Amino acid sequence: DDIKFLTIEEQQAFLEVAKRSHNYYQYALILETGLRTGELIGLTWDAIDWERKTLTVNKTLEYRHKQGCWRAGPPKTQQSYRTIPLTNRAYEILQAVFESKESCKQSKTLSQTLEYVDRRTGEKETLVMSDLVFINWRTGEPAKNSSYDTHLYKLCDEAGIKRFCMHALRHTYATRAIESGMQPKVL
Repeated sequence: DDIKFLTIEEQQAFLEVAKRSHNYYQYALILETGLRTGELIGLTWDAIDWERKTLTVNKTLEYRHKQGCWRAGPPKTQQSYRTIPLTNRAYEILQAVFESKESCKQSKTLSQTLEYVDRRTGEKETLVMSDLVFINWRTGEPAKNSSYDTHLYKLCDEAGIKRFCMHALRHTYATRAIESGMQPKVL
């Protein structure tokens, strides 16, 4: 009962309203890939293989409000490390973001390189902030986890659907995949 996902009608209504949003591509990409919010925020261009049409999840990024800083880290679990085949729509979304990246505002925050420990190897890895795929259009910084949910609520109200949080988009992706015949173990 706690698992929230959008019906097909709700998903369509949400995406229609979200098209006018600066976060549209982020929401649409989660619905195409099932990424967690931290994986989306920490997504860097080196994780995209344009030839193979894949996206590799190997790091996360989150803003720590109490410390007032960004923290990179490994994915949630060992199984969270994965390479996702991109749908045509996911590929188009990433292409559009790539083509517009030069026009994005850039803050000083993006000059940072953050270290974290890879959960699989125990080795130190880095996340180069200037290589992030998604940047807040207004601030030139990565979008904070909490700002996505706040923005989502406004879009839900505008679309006339029940409010949901970012994680519901991940559940919606999984629901659509199973409805399309994907085996749960593969998913």
